[in-house]
Amino acid sequence: MRSATALVLAGILVGAACTSDGSEPEPVQPVEVRDEIGDGEGELSLLALAGYVEDGSSDPEFDWVTPFEETTGCDVQVRYMDSGAEMVTLLTREDSPYDGASVPGDATGELISSRQVAAVDPALFPSWDQVLRPLREESAGHYVVNGIVFGVPALYGPNLLVFDQERVDPEPRSWDVVYEPNTPYAGRIALLDSPMTIADAALYLAAHRPELGIEDPFALSPSQLDAATALLRDLDSRVGLYWSLFTDAVDAFGRREVVVGTGWPIVLSLLEINRRSVGAVVPAEGITGWADTWMLAADAPHPNCMLMWMRWSLSAKVQAETALWYGGAPSNGRACALIRRQLRDFADLVDTLRFGRCGDVEFLASLALWRMPTVDCGDERGRSCTGLPAWRASWRFVRG
Repeated sequence: MRSATALVLAGILVGAACTSDGSEPEPVQPVEVRDEIGDGEGELSLLALAGYVEDGSSDPEFDWVTPFEETTGCDVQVRYMDSGAEMVTLLTREDSPYDGASVPGDATGELISSRQVAAVDPALFPSWDQVLRPLREESAGHYVVNGIVFGVPALYGPNLLVFDQERVDPEPRSWDVVYEPNTPYAGRIALLDSPMTIADAALYLAAHRPELGIEDPFALSPSQLDAATALLRDLDSRVGLYWSLFTDAVDAFGRREVVVGTGWPIVLSLLEINRRSVGAVVPAEGITGWADTWMLAADAPHPNCMLMWMRWSLSAKVQAETALWYGGAPSNGRACALIRRQLRDFADLVDTLRFGRCGDVEFLASLALWRMPTVDCGDERGRSCTGLPAWRASWRFVRG
């Protein structure tokens, strides 16, 4: 139920990035914070990335949906999505039937700025204090805006430099094996097919072209965005695969059509399971990362069941199950011990990149987590940065 007393006037400027020309922000609207959970409505309709809503049908050992249904009386229906952009389209559709979604960090800002998702009071969630600190502070800018919380963390993970250990020698220590024109791996490079790849290029430029003054890879001036776009446009002819689905990256590395490039922990895990000699490193320039968030639709038909799901999904037990199944790192730090117990003889893997160095707060804090770029730089430069429309246009130019 909506609390009539929980209206907060928040100066959230992220709406500016959704204007067509990036010139003026949308008028600031009151943000209503859900601070109560009422009786369940008996139904729950979710949008989710594959692997986030398992009911035992894929593997009977992984089922956190059935216990939820039995506990709450909320019958779960799910529609799987491949990207945050698809979720934004469906959640912003008039009369959307969906109660919420597991939204990637590059899409959360669009939903927040357009008021398509509701703010929530963290006190609703008993596991909130167990969430790793960088994911429940203001620094988690993909879903915490001006101190207002728009969801609960799901999994997170690094965007690693993955390489074929038999084809790439020596072991790479820098992204230069991807970005430099003289790379010996031209034609066999894998990149994520997303405007967020611009942030990866910006990290590289920050280290190798300090005169550009890049400090935040998601707060780029027009000239900084142009430099990152030029770097990626030049690289385009050397890219063997732009991937959107991690399975495409697994297949291409497995067939050795690509030998180096961007990959997620699950890519590394699946390749190792298939006995491929692959490795992954954090290059000297640093890396970006992804962090998904369970978000409540502003006009959810079944808001109480959705809030119950968010509370359920944030528990250490469910986070551990999801991380084991999906191949990422749990946001609830207590889940790491449960994963170690489950893996038993392979418990040391929990501290490796395959599980995002589970529970390592310093490593998590080092990741430049995806968030929506906005015209508000968030510093003394004011409103002189490039917003999401400009990033999308740049990425279209990169892809030709």
